[in-house]
Amino acid sequence: MLFTLAVIAIYLAIMISIGIAAMSRIKTVEDLYVGGMRIGGIVTALSFFTTYFSSVVFIGATALGWKYGLPILWKDVFVVLVGTLAAFIVLGPRFMILSRRLGFKSVIEFIEKRYSSRLAGLTAATVMLAGLFIYCLSIMVGVARAIEVVMKVDYVIALVATTVVTLIYTAFGGYLGQVWTQAVQAIIMILMAIAICVVSLIHTDGLPGLYQALKSIDPSLSEWPYRDFVPLFLLYVSLGLLGWGNPALIMRFISIRNRISFRSATVVAVATTVALTLSLNLASAASRVILPDVSKPDYAFTYLVQKLFPQGFDALFLVSVLSASMSTLAAIMGTMTHLLRDIVGSKTRFSRRGEFVFYRVATVAIASIATAVALQPPQMVMVLFGITTAILSGVLVGPIIYGLFWKRVTAPAVTIAMVASFISAIAVSAYGNFGFPWTYYAFAPTLALSLVLPPIVSLFTEPPPREIIDRTFSRC
Repeated sequence: MLFTLAVIAIYLAIMISIGIAAMSRIKTVEDLYVGGMRIGGIVTALSFFTTYFSSVVFIGATALGWKYGLPILWKDVFVVLVGTLAAFIVLGPRFMILSRRLGFKSVIEFIEKRYSSRLAGLTAATVMLAGLFIYCLSIMVGVARAIEVVMKVDYVIALVATTVVTLIYTAFGGYLGQVWTQAVQAIIMILMAIAICVVSLIHTDGLPGLYQALKSIDPSLSEWPYRDFVPLFLLYVSLGLLGWGNPALIMRFISIRNRISFRSATVVAVATTVALTLSLNLASAASRVILPDVSKPDYAFTYLVQKLFPQGFDALFLVSVLSASMSTLAAIMGTMTHLLRDIVGSKTRFSRRGEFVFYRVATVAIASIATAVALQPPQMVMVLFGITTAILSGVLVGPIIYGLFWKRVTAPAVTIAMVASFISAIAVSAYGNFGFPWTYYAFAPTLALSLVLPPIVSLFTEPPPREIIDRTFSRC
């Protein structure tokens, strides 16, 4: 126990130190929110990677591996090819160029300036705040449960402690504090995932042994027909589109230094994503063979680590879970604060000091409210995550794609689409009492409305101002 406490204390001290170091580099408001738009390619890739994968990937997603076996490998296809590779190639450079041309520093500002509509920007900000808040809850619940199991610490204490430390380096270090800590956290996450995967496969006699063992338990754990195929497929697609609709991820494209940096960023982001997701999916599927009688799937992966590794290793595992959760939590908190600033609007003029005070006060308020709500979490983390992916992977996808690549789309069209798709996500989830599989089903109508409504409504509404179109679609 003392060893675990020492390891965690050292890790947290390092994160706070990085945040304080970043604070000394913040000179402007642009530094605070987007790192001065001069973040290098490799750091951007690692930041994108750790923002994409939170503690849910170690706690919630691995619960799916225990429950469904090898079929969860299919989600890697969407996460790697759609959420990472395609996002970096199709969206990334375009966002970077337009952020300089149109003068925006967030996705919400992009919506507002691209469509020349304050209402569209406010609608997007409100919807994204709701989605990110639910995402924030799922992360906080996941890491607190992991600490509860490994360290035998009360859930509430674990929840408050991890949130406070994340809050410190996020509030003081700003965007630079986020990306610098995330670079360190990414390395920890990948090394841990690979180590657990290798030991798990050795324990099951490799991939052939794992396949046969899962098949003997239940054929659906290893081959077609898979159980719950439709809701899982929708979840996988929504995970893949997180890179297209989550404002915290898109912020990484806005903050990158230049177009050349995207080359190294794309390679590093894809490689790290493959390494993490493949390793964790195989290990979590092996957990069904090694620990067949787990009553709570959310805890299966933690129990797997405790069973396969010597005493003391679970402290290192806990550091990786903390890295996953705190990296995404910092990005979410920072993005939510930026969203609040967008809602306050450009008409509210703060001094430089006022901007810094607003950022830190807003971040503290967000963390405090989320912690209060997380005190009574749902039984399974992925229930929360299903709702947030429906919102973050569906609502903004249409407005973003059309805004980047279609001249004729209008502000009323995207505003109506965002409202309708958000209501759809909540309504479908509520119809199923916010339980499985309805939180996953919610993604389909959400994405459909986001993509279908804008071109239809645009046909009956006034085109956007010509000067905006000329600035957006002139040669890059």
